[in-house]
Amino acid sequence: MTNQGKVIELVQLTDPHLYADTSEGLYGVNSYQSFEAVVAEVVKQPMDLALLTGDLVHDESEQGYKNLRRSLQSLNAPVHLIPGNHDDFAFMQTEFRQGPISCEKQILLGNWQVLMLNSQVSGQVQGHLGEQELAWLEQCLGQAGERHGIIFLHHNPVPVDCKWLDPLGLDNADKLFEVMAAYPQVKALVWGHVHQEFSEVRAGVRLLSTPSTCIQFKPNVDEFELDYLAAGYRWFRLHEDGSLETGVKRLEKMPDGLDPDAKGYGV
Repeated sequence: MTNQGKVIELVQLTDPHLYADTSEGLYGVNSYQSFEAVVAEVVKQPMDLALLTGDLVHDESEQGYKNLRRSLQSLNAPVHLIPGNHDDFAFMQTEFRQGPISCEKQILLGNWQVLMLNSQVSGQVQGHLGEQELAWLEQCLGQAGERHGIIFLHHNPVPVDCKWLDPLGLDNADKLFEVMAAYPQVKALVWGHVHQEFSEVRAGVRLLSTPSTCIQFKPNVDEFELDYLAAGYRWFRLHEDGSLETGVKRLEKMPDGLDPDAKGYGV
């Protein structure tokens, strides 16, 4: 790929599902320890920006966000956060009001802009982008000139071929794609929520999902099933000409304690 000027290095971490009690987790996996292990790998690589795309705190506790802050202290880069369906956005905004860890949704880096969409609907698992959120996105894209764009949100805007999971994604994805269609400078749309890796291209736009830093959901199944893959994160290299490289990196081993007989999950 052409590499003119400085390459921008991004990292996306998603769905850590932390708790107020750092000894808790999902299906036998300590989510705090798993998140800490992923962060320890992330700090080894170059990074201009870290993005956390929702379901940060599973029990919606204020202490959970304080635990998250403590874990993120070692990241030598600005961190930006958006909520998922499990999060308490009020607690998030209070804990991360200002400073290097924030809920600021527009980040300008070189010839790129990073846009973070809030798809949370209070009390629901499904996601939705309100009219104000879509208007904000269109404004940002319209004012960006030739600046390339990459968009992040929590909920999946396209099916990932999991029958139990697909109905729990973004319920008005058509509106999002309608806005994006008018702005060819958008190069990628990236999300969490589905706890698995996904990659597709639609109308020249990369569509990508990222594994959880905790448990993984098995892809291409009709009923809920855990996958026996290690936790991970996604890295990006954004080039000045609008091209990008991306990949998923996982921990070397499975988390301890994973329950093989898990039967269901509220996402």
